[in-house]
Amino acid sequence: MAKAIIITIGDELLIGQIINTNAAWLGAELTNIGVEVVRHLVISDNPNDIFNSIKKSLTESDIVITTGGLGPTVDDRTKQTICDVFEDKLVFHQPSFDNIIRLFKIRNREVTERNRLQAYIPSKTTALTNLYGTAPGIMFNENGKVFFATPGVPIEMKSLVKNSIAPILQDYIQTNNQPVVLYRTFNAVNIFETQLESLISDVNILLDADSSIAFLPNYNGVRLRFGTRKSTFELAKEKLEEYAKVVYKKASDFIISEGDYNLIAEVANLLIKHKKNVAVAESCTGGGLGFEFTKLPGSSAYFVGGVIAYSNEIKMKVLNVSSETLNNYGAVSEQTASEMANNVRHLFNTDFGVSITGIAGPDGGSPEKPVGTICFGISSKSFTHTFTFNFGEHRDVNRYRSIEKAILLLIDELNTLN
Repeated sequence: MAKAIIITIGDELLIGQIINTNAAWLGAELTNIGVEVVRHLVISDNPNDIFNSIKKSLTESDIVITTGGLGPTVDDRTKQTICDVFEDKLVFHQPSFDNIIRLFKIRNREVTERNRLQAYIPSKTTALTNLYGTAPGIMFNENGKVFFATPGVPIEMKSLVKNSIAPILQDYIQTNNQPVVLYRTFNAVNIFETQLESLISDVNILLDADSSIAFLPNYNGVRLRFGTRKSTFELAKEKLEEYAKVVYKKASDFIISEGDYNLIAEVANLLIKHKKNVAVAESCTGGGLGFEFTKLPGSSAYFVGGVIAYSNEIKMKVLNVSSETLNNYGAVSEQTASEMANNVRHLFNTDFGVSITGIAGPDGGSPEKPVGTICFGISSKSFTHTFTFNFGEHRDVNRYRSIEKAILLLIDELNTLN
């Protein structure tokens, strides 16, 4: 089994100044190609820490990947420390310098001597071209061990992994006849983990000694993950397909997608498929739903716009919610949510209008409408449906769950279309 250790380098990670998204992304990518990630390490920019961590990791795994510390400033110490680990020295690498010149020409910048220093790499390494930055990736391949060093900038690291490191590791696995670990994840909504487990109980009978199952609950559903370890990709995929058949046979009504849990991609695909567009009217989420709709490139194909109607005055003046509705039922009511969704659809001339109005907290609740009460409206030319949920006492959780629930409700409506 090809085992890997990921080392992310940087004081900024340790003190919480930057969230370590690189390790999570890299772990997922390695897993997708059949590599078993056995450890994540986060270390400082201290050369001793870098040296000891790399040395120890190379004795414990077949593959070691570092991110960070390859930049041109004095705090970037990884490259020289790598030389110390492998008893090597830095040499000038003309192709890497040519890449730096190319990037600086595009950016209309002058190459300085400090920038030129980034074209120096350990003599025993293979340089990996960085399409988005000036620091090349580095690869050592000695005595059956593979070591990679990448920049810490996410777009640079991801490009190097996708274009260079992943293909190299796939070849490494096949050449060395390494067994693989593969996973398959199903995203279920509108169901609790215990209910899902009961539905797919037959899977437990199918699970062999080299396979695993995990139920990972989140705010609006469950991620169901299967893993299996086999001698080849083909055998692993066949085993996972066995499990998938049971999942879809028993729980297809609740499975919304596979892989990365991306509700926006799901709703975007459905809106594009049905040639529909949407506008939003938000109160307690303060524009969060509109922000989600515009995350993906090309979102103008299905998202038109929205209104943040945080006050009753804006609900009346911009969204034309009647004063009678607000006086009789309150801002947090299905009646108000209905008018918000219907009127924003008319205002923007869209196929769908989606509204959210609620009490996010921590204050503002009442016995009749406690904190966490959120009302939703979904409006089309043929209907307006409303819903009420309570998500609890925590403001941030309420806002997050409200945005996800609104998207799920729209997905439900889109799935009824022919």
